[in-house]
Amino acid sequence: MIPVRAQNLSTRWTHRSIAVRIWAAGIRIGFSSLRREPVLGLKRLVLPVSYWRTAEFAYAWRRLTPSRGSLVFDLGSPKDLASILARHRGFNVVASDILREAVWLGRRSARAQGLTEAGASVLAAVIDGRSIPHRSDTFDAAYSISVLEHIPEGGDTSAIREIVRTTKPGGLIVATVPFAPQYGETFLRDDVYERKQDGDEPVFFERHYDHEALQSRLIEPSGAELVDLEIWGERATRVESRLNRFRSATRVLLSPLEPLLSLVFLRQVGGSPNDHPMAAFLTLMKPS
Repeated sequence: MIPVRAQNLSTRWTHRSIAVRIWAAGIRIGFSSLRREPVLGLKRLVLPVSYWRTAEFAYAWRRLTPSRGSLVFDLGSPKDLASILARHRGFNVVASDILREAVWLGRRSARAQGLTEAGASVLAAVIDGRSIPHRSDTFDAAYSISVLEHIPEGGDTSAIREIVRTTKPGGLIVATVPFAPQYGETFLRDDVYERKQDGDEPVFFERHYDHEALQSRLIEPSGAELVDLEIWGERATRVESRLNRFRSATRVLLSPLEPLLSLVFLRQVGGSPNDHPMAAFLTLMKPS
């Protein structure tokens, strides 16, 4: 069993305070994008940050500690986090994605916000995380939010090794992945990201890690030290499943409330019978 750090009252309030800042930063992205990219700006004003991303982004903000001007690598995460970290933390973020359309959208968003100058910038690039085209010890820190679980076969292990390889000694790597008491994999009869369905063969979509899978697929093969692990989820009230049952129009109307719902219902969970573990937030450190 991997030891899980207990979250004290001070840490909970710190997390919530940062989550509110993430919410405000999402709104600022919307306003700053309106002039050059009005559609992107309006979308962000309607949904500054979604239910789960509020918690995940706040965790990344809390755990990533390099100084302003640091070079930070993002493997495939939602691109708003790169903008938030560049604008509010002063990072230079290489925001990668395997999908060209996601990179194109990231570049449009960065240009709309003026995040194209060294010192606090976002550089969107097409990169396969299983083979990062950068030298070892390039980045001051790295993160990957809700991505590793979607890489098929042993790709999650290859990607975490590559992230650690390209991070400088002593640098931190933050990752979030789905979590469940027992490991499981989901397949879809549809195209999934860059992978096309071939005939009736289902296509791999994602895995839900348990403690053993976290250790065997991510932590141990990374060669890095685990410095923090938090299991997050809901308790008796299952908000995410209820949100997912709404039709798209209703969900859009509720979008501005998602950060508030995250603050109220998402939390670090333990072994209570009412706890519903849903995600693992972890921080690794590359050995010096």
